[in-house]
Amino acid sequence: MDWLTFLKDVIATQQFLQIFVGGCTMMLIGWMVTRARGDRDHLPPPAPVGIADVPPPFLQGPREAIDLMRELRDLARRQTEDTGRIAECVRVIREETKQQTQILGLIEREQAIENRAHHERKP
Repeated sequence: MDWLTFLKDVIATQQFLQIFVGGCTMMLIGWMVTRARGDRDHLPPPAPVGIADVPPPFLQGPREAIDLMRELRDLARRQTEDTGRIAECVRVIREETKQQTQILGLIEREQAIENRAHHERKP
């Protein structure tokens, strides 16, 4: 009966159960890997590549290549125009920021003058 008590204690702490499940899992994984390797050897060879499997850019002739170049040139022109617009917006924002900074500086000077005048009147 001592071995039953020992077995109960081992199962109660689940160490035996963890070892058993881990071992079964490893055996199952090993069986699946060897099965997959065996199945791979019995597969038919891959089908030859047909014309439908070739990506479209490689099927294009000189006319399509010229059209693509025109599209790329159009995109580059639009990008240049957009970059110019962005630069103009940045310039305007910079000018507005300078003007606002000048206005804030004038306000601060006025407040400083007002504060000095207020402190001088308080004696």
